[in-house]
Amino acid sequence: MKLAPVISASYVALALTGCGSFPGRTPAGSMLTGSLAGTAPGSVAARAMDDNDRRRAASALETLANGESSVWRNRETGDSFVFTPTRSFDQRGARCRNFKLEVSVGGRSDSIGGSACRQADGAWRIPG
Repeated sequence: MKLAPVISASYVALALTGCGSFPGRTPAGSMLTGSLAGTAPGSVAARAMDDNDRRRAASALETLANGESSVWRNRETGDSFVFTPTRSFDQRGARCRNFKLEVSVGGRSDSIGGSACRQADGAWRIPG
C-alpha cells in the first residue's frame, strides 16, 4: 500500500525519546500525549494509532537516527505506518525531537509532523 503525503496535523499520543541514535529501549509504560498545532479534527492520523502503534513509534524514536524510518502494519486494524524522527534539539533543558508520521487507513492517507519533549519522569509530551 503506497502512502500519499497529505499535510495535516492531528492529535497523536506517542511514546518518544530524546536526540539522535539511542541504544536501549523505551521505558515500559512511557507514553506521550498532547495535541499538535493546527489540529485537524477527524483526520486519519488522529484516529489511527492504538497503544501498540504508539509503542512502535516510541521504539523507532528510541533506536533510529534522524531521517531513518520505521515502517509497520498494525495486525489488528490493517493500518500502515511510517514513523520518522527528523530533528533533535534541546528546549529549556529538555531533550526534544521532531518527527513525521505517515498513516494509511482504509485507502485514506494522512501525514503529520510534530515535536515531543522528554519530561522529568521519562515520558514524552507533545506541547499544546
